[in-house]
Amino acid sequence: MKKIAFIFSITLILTASACKKKSETTTTPTPSSTTTTTTGAPVQVSAATITVTSGAQTTTITGSCGWASAGGVHYIGAHDQNKNLRIFDATFNIENPPAQTTTYTLVAYNVNDTDPTHVSMSISEQIGNGLLEWDSSNSSGTITLVVTGNKVTVDLSGITLPAQTNSGFFTNLNTGDYANAGVLSGSLTFYK
Repeated sequence: MKKIAFIFSITLILTASACKKKSETTTTPTPSSTTTTTTGAPVQVSAATITVTSGAQTTTITGSCGWASAGGVHYIGAHDQNKNLRIFDATFNIENPPAQTTTYTLVAYNVNDTDPTHVSMSISEQIGNGLLEWDSSNSSGTITLVVTGNKVTVDLSGITLPAQTNSGFFTNLNTGDYANAGVLSGSLTFYK
């Protein structure tokens, strides 16, 4: 139940942070794209391009992403530009993005875990009263945040997230092909 409330909090924060001031020229985020403000100053644009393959089915998230903190939780969050309830989150036990390239171990979500080398990851989508979700386990692999100045990139290729079978008060949508583990591909780019 706490995990579901956290997911909705992330969705609300990401939706609110996606709004731009009227004085900015905006573009649809693409990996490593930039745009300019009306004053001509370059604006660095974050981007998430994520594909989850589960059996013969694929789910994609294409949109903005970034580092955020809410209620003491520190995470990289992303949501699909066309489906705001399709989200990605990677929760860290550190307060800020790393200053140098760092590799973390993916683990199952545990509210009591304080190990700074652990990260839990989730991809989910609320569809009506149902929930489609894949969460990291202790055998999901690793995630590396590559730091170049202010720019942070993450290659998600090869990460495997087991399908969630306990959707709380939601109807479980991880059935058929969606009941298979989700194999990730794609990348995240954001700026500190």
